[in-house]
Amino acid sequence: MPGPNPLPRALVLVVEDEALVRMTLVDVLEDAGFKVIEAAHADEALRVLSAVFGIHAVVTDVEMPRGSINGFELARRVRSDKQDIGILIASGRAAPKPGDLPEGALFLSKPVHPETLVRLLKTLLRSEQT
Repeated sequence: MPGPNPLPRALVLVVEDEALVRMTLVDVLEDAGFKVIEAAHADEALRVLSAVFGIHAVVTDVEMPRGSINGFELARRVRSDKQDIGILIASGRAAPKPGDLPEGALFLSKPVHPETLVRLLKTLLRSEQT
């Protein structure tokens, strides 16, 4: 039996344009004890962030063709508006260049290993609490 989760029911916004990938990420995070909200692109994520109180972290893909901005720009906007939200950016194609990642954000290469995703997210959330 796993030990107690130090971050009980943290609310995570998952931003991913590929539905199957998004569903997999949501399943992994819910199985790890997180509450999850989904967005299909960055524009939708910005609407969710302005409407929903108490989001603790954002997990976002970089390339999202349907939105007007990519995941790096979304992360910068989240950091400038809400400094207390953890940000985890994932991509299988675009590696971050200098200046792409806002302060405190983490980058994860795809394919995302479920244990790595959960571990990095918990690390981010702990660092945001201090």
